[in-house]
Amino acid sequence: MFEIEIKAHVYDYNTTEAKLNSIATYQGKTEKQDTYWHFATPGKTNTQGRPYISVRIRKEQTNDDTKVFLTYKRKELKQRADGTTFEVNDEQETLIADATPLELLLSDTGYVPAVKKQKRVQGWIYDTPHGQAHIELCTVPPLGDFIEIEILSASNEKETVATIHKQLCDILALCDIPQSQIEPRFYTDMLKEATQEKY
Repeated sequence: MFEIEIKAHVYDYNTTEAKLNSIATYQGKTEKQDTYWHFATPGKTNTQGRPYISVRIRKEQTNDDTKVFLTYKRKELKQRADGTTFEVNDEQETLIADATPLELLLSDTGYVPAVKKQKRVQGWIYDTPHGQAHIELCTVPPLGDFIEIEILSASNEKETVATIHKQLCDILALCDIPQSQIEPRFYTDMLKEATQEKY
């Protein structure tokens, strides 16, 4: 499946939360702790043009339930003629019982923990003609608040992606968030920049 997604800055969390409650079905709160492990690949680049392979280990807590996921994404940023940016990701994810053996394996095979990310998330579901849109209102320290909207698609053909992207922008408009607030950068890049600014 291909994950077609946009994310945008949220400058009025409470207003956006109220708007989402009025248009979509609430799914609850989740705490997500991500560690991105990188493996250097000199002379070879990934789909983002980076000289490393990246995998993510996510520890996700909902109420008293904790789950651990291993995720590998082939990520691609696309830009429309109007300048708006969105992601089309080939995402492969699996649930694992315990992160420790995998972390040891990654460390012993040359991967290093490169970026850590925390997300406090509230989630909603919104039905569209193209399937369910998953909407998250996220707080990502120290970056601020964001809305993420994604629809999973079996196809990444240009016409399909363009149609779904328009639907994502329509949902963003329903939340009274202008497209000018769409953030084209990946969280990992933003976190690296924020960390560098401290020194």
